[in-house]
Amino acid sequence: MDEKNDKITEAALIRALENAKAFSQQLQKNREKRLWKKVDIPCSLFDAINGLTKAEMDTIRKNYDFRNLSSLKKAELASELAKLVPLKFKKVIYTLDQSRYNFIKVIIKNSGVIPDVGISVSSAEAFMEFSIIFPGLYDDQKILFMPNELINIFSQIDSNELENIVQRNTEWIRLTHGLLYYYGVMDPWTVKEKISGLTGQEVDILEFMNVMSFACDFYGQARYTSYGYQDERVFDAKKIVEEHRMRPDVEYYPFTKKQLLKAGDPGYVDKTPEMNSFISFLLKHYRLSDQETNEIALQITNMINADSKPTLIIQYLLSWMEFPSFEFVQQLTARIMELYNNTRQWVLKAHTPNELFQEERKFLKLLPGEPFKISQQNSKVIDQQTRTKVGRNDPCPCGSRKKYKKCCGK
Repeated sequence: MDEKNDKITEAALIRALENAKAFSQQLQKNREKRLWKKVDIPCSLFDAINGLTKAEMDTIRKNYDFRNLSSLKKAELASELAKLVPLKFKKVIYTLDQSRYNFIKVIIKNSGVIPDVGISVSSAEAFMEFSIIFPGLYDDQKILFMPNELINIFSQIDSNELENIVQRNTEWIRLTHGLLYYYGVMDPWTVKEKISGLTGQEVDILEFMNVMSFACDFYGQARYTSYGYQDERVFDAKKIVEEHRMRPDVEYYPFTKKQLLKAGDPGYVDKTPEMNSFISFLLKHYRLSDQETNEIALQITNMINADSKPTLIIQYLLSWMEFPSFEFVQQLTARIMELYNNTRQWVLKAHTPNELFQEERKFLKLLPGEPFKISQQNSKVIDQQTRTKVGRNDPCPCGSRKKYKKCCGK
């Protein structure tokens, strides 16, 4: 009966995942349809804003911190925003980093209009929600455009001073992303102090938070919550913050500026010697591309930081490959435990369990040196020749001529 219920539950979970995926795809289509609406070129700032929904106008209002406008009707709000945005546009331009600054320069060079260059929906929305660049549909072609009023303001303030600020912002954002990659969650003041120390220049907290506000929306690598800034991979910020507070005498692991700038790259994976050894082990048994090994390394690092059990990593790897024998699973689990004990973890302020074990015996427990036991119900041993799951009464795939339950499945 329990087995039947488990199968029913499993089938329900699979259907739920499939439905969630389909729903997500539909949402994406709806976002794109809403984003690319017909426009006339040239397009004034008022016309660009007036073509938005009331909710999108409200986002612009909030991003610019315009007050006492929430009660206005759509047309009235569009008119007010078209008057007020140019007055504070300089402040938004001063939050740009090198990538967005260069993108704006390209659009201005092309008279304020370029064809859609494959920019992500979220990035296009972020530009629009700060009333800088707008997406549109012109002559049945997707375009990105910048109203002439804003081009004129940008051209007036574009100078060596702005370029220096852009370089500073680029460094702030990359360092913040790098800090959050290793620490998971940090409050703004701690991030600000870290960056001040790394750059040798005092960071103004309000300027920094304005820069990060736009960067969080645009890049999606980090977000601001009640716990502070957190890496986008974090789903339990409260736990990380509590673990940090439990270790007031443990300093954040001291990374160099170069290390943090590197870790700030999207999709970065810390390829430790243990991770490289683990990947080499997999490559001895499977033919995997660099893209596949990078994805595996990234997801395993994320699972370790999320405090997932080693058996979950086994289940994840089963989605990629078939295990030839139970002996292979034992070797695999030993290497996973080595990874656990030598991975920099959010809850440990980017130290590894091995590094802190001597100082924190009462808090930490290293995973055992011997492979942990995996229940036979959870281990799927696959016969590589027949590509089918080995039953307990089937001949063992190791070639011993014994039944699986009397041999590797014992």
